[in-house]
Amino acid sequence: MRQHMLNGWLVAALIALVCLLGITAYMEVRKDLPRVACMPDHAVAGKRVAQSESCSTACCGSTAPSA
Repeated sequence: MRQHMLNGWLVAALIALVCLLGITAYMEVRKDLPRVACMPDHAVAGKRVAQSESCSTACCGSTAPSA
């Protein structure tokens, strides 16, 4: 019975860890997305990627680069 309870807590801790890692990754990507979207040279396999309308209206030079 005790082993079953410990296994349950271990599974819960692993699920919590995966959720925290996912949230952290999402926040980092969301924070860095405006800088990447406004980069002047969007080349993917030799083709130009269309910029979003929000980037053309935003001042791309004002975003601070992430360290």
